[in-house]
Amino acid sequence: MPAKINPHLCAQCKGARRLCGRAKCPIIERLAAQLGVTEKITGTQLFGASPPSVLVGEHGYPKVRLGPLVPPVEDKKLAAYYDNPEQWYGKSIEEIIKLRSSLVRANFTVGVKEARRASKLLERTQELALSSIPVDTEVHFAKPVKPRLLFDGVISPVGPSGVVKNLTVVENPVVPRRVDALVGDYDAPAVVAVRELYEAGVSQHYITRLLTMGLLGRKIDRRLVPTRWGITAVDSMIGDYFLEKVRDFPELGEILLYSNSYLDNHYHVLLLPGSYAFEMVEIWLPRSVWVKEGAKSYIVENFELYDGKWQRADVDGGYKAMRLVAIEFLHKIKRQAMVFAIREIGPRYYAPLGVWNVREGMRHAFEKEPTRFSSIEEAVAELARRIKTPFNQWWKHAYLPKMFKMQRRLVEFM
Repeated sequence: MPAKINPHLCAQCKGARRLCGRAKCPIIERLAAQLGVTEKITGTQLFGASPPSVLVGEHGYPKVRLGPLVPPVEDKKLAAYYDNPEQWYGKSIEEIIKLRSSLVRANFTVGVKEARRASKLLERTQELALSSIPVDTEVHFAKPVKPRLLFDGVISPVGPSGVVKNLTVVENPVVPRRVDALVGDYDAPAVVAVRELYEAGVSQHYITRLLTMGLLGRKIDRRLVPTRWGITAVDSMIGDYFLEKVRDFPELGEILLYSNSYLDNHYHVLLLPGSYAFEMVEIWLPRSVWVKEGAKSYIVENFELYDGKWQRADVDGGYKAMRLVAIEFLHKIKRQAMVFAIREIGPRYYAPLGVWNVREGMRHAFEKEPTRFSSIEEAVAELARRIKTPFNQWWKHAYLPKMFKMQRRLVEFM
């Protein structure tokens, strides 16, 4: 695991001296946003339009804490923006922290299998999660809500929270016909439901919400899924779905390099002619969010080959997100290829914002004009120029470019 910041530094620094080396103090940034939110809550009561949004925790599994996220605003157009990652691209870290920290989480605890026989609180939360548009929600907390600091590498930042005493969904949710049909289908496996919803144009974020709230799959299998796990699961299921088609496409006929930078996350994707394979090399530079100043860059690598062989079994959300985007793009251009993707994270990325940042950052790389090469040597040389980490540090982790370089293709003998 990457080296983490010494927790005692925060007490010494108090947000002013930047002892951790980060560009800004994520604690101060978030606390400022949350104080503004808690001032808008009247005692223990909150009324607002949920985006809609829900969060299922993983601590204590199979008993988990979950509940809706509600901003202290009634403007539905504004509320929808609070939980729509597809529209956040281009915003600064500060803007996103402020946005997400404005969502108040109403918590209660249930067992994951209670999704099949929901209590009133869970039933109302599921009702809210079904809606495709913001829903007016009234929450009564057991105690006044206090600011709470929590960042997560997969989930978007989470705002203040409180234990819910009563929850009322003030208006009827708007549920698309296809969503209603699959939520009511107790025989369709979750993977089938996810694929059919995606094919029907339902957003990935919406599908993840339905899955985490135990609203998809065979009745006997339905259960609440921690949001962190649900995000990665949906990335994986959709990626696998498109990969079935990509494997039948002809191979790419040229070497292409795509790049993009966002929030000091730098993406470089090299497409090589050949049967489908995917490799990710992730580089966390010193003073980035998980690596302290003075430490070496933390580099992690993983890959999968055409035959399904994996380098590691403990893949994370970032890997699945990048893999999905790569497979989506190959499906779009109707080609298969060997995909070598590098994500290099710099010190200005001082607070984790969730894997939506990875997914959207890489998608925008494919929207740009690629650089074309006549040989793998030229491509690797250009890649080395674009990456800040010294070549010999990351190249030893690269598997697919070396494999491509060593391969002799049948056309060479014809």
